[in-house]
Amino acid sequence: MKQQAFFKRISLSSPAFLLIVLGVAVIAIHLTLMFKTGSSDRQITSTLFWLTAAYLIWERQDRLEFQTGLVASVFGAILLAMLLLKSTGYCEDSFLIGYPFLAGIALALIASGFRGLRIYWRELVLLFFSGIPEVLLSKLTDPAPITAQFASSMLWYSGYAVTQRGIYLDLPGGSIEVYSGCSGVVAMTQLLGMSVLFLMLLPLPWKWFQKLILPVAAIAIGFLVNAMRVSLMAILVAQKQMKAFEYWHDGSGSLVFSVIGTFVLVILLKILIELFAPKLPQEELE
Repeated sequence: MKQQAFFKRISLSSPAFLLIVLGVAVIAIHLTLMFKTGSSDRQITSTLFWLTAAYLIWERQDRLEFQTGLVASVFGAILLAMLLLKSTGYCEDSFLIGYPFLAGIALALIASGFRGLRIYWRELVLLFFSGIPEVLLSKLTDPAPITAQFASSMLWYSGYAVTQRGIYLDLPGGSIEVYSGCSGVVAMTQLLGMSVLFLMLLPLPWKWFQKLILPVAAIAIGFLVNAMRVSLMAILVAQKQMKAFEYWHDGSGSLVFSVIGTFVLVILLKILIELFAPKLPQEELE
């Protein structure tokens, strides 16, 4: 069995065992920092992506070769040491978000040299999409004005007397500001990462343009769900329901929209799997 073959190769002094210990330590440090300072949705996302990356490696561990070179090992060790040194001090959100991908590169170099970047490309792509797109998108653009405009349209078509002033939404009784944190970047990039996770986990015999549908749809779903959340915030402020506003904005209610977005993405994935399923000849069906 695969498990038996694996444990036969493992000893307390083997490179594989030392790599496992190092990998577990790196993951434990990141999750500890995330659970201390990160938001609830990021805590869940980080745990899920680390577990998925570990599962992908475990599934093919009997085919992995732990052979590296001096240059690659030194480069990986330096990168990992810098990450661990930084994690002993103040860790901003961008560092915690980028930590998994950089740590993955360092571990791949230490395990299998520069070839490790190719051998572990699935795990590295997965760790990249666990948070890097959020940092890049927030640096490149701010979709807050578009989000405010879309939320304003949703409120107007729902019968509310709403007025948009840039990133401000005015309703009779109150106004809200759609700042960058509510622009939808987090929702869009989190669902984008979930779409990549599904594509990595599921052996889908799709063509590349078919696989592209899911990430694009994930971004759209994240934007729409966040616009719904912004609309709800505006209504609650206008109705002076500040306790409800705090619950849905910063409290546990904020996770409900993440669950809704993930649920819609799963439903879409199921539809696409059925749509792109290979059609069997009529003779085989009979």
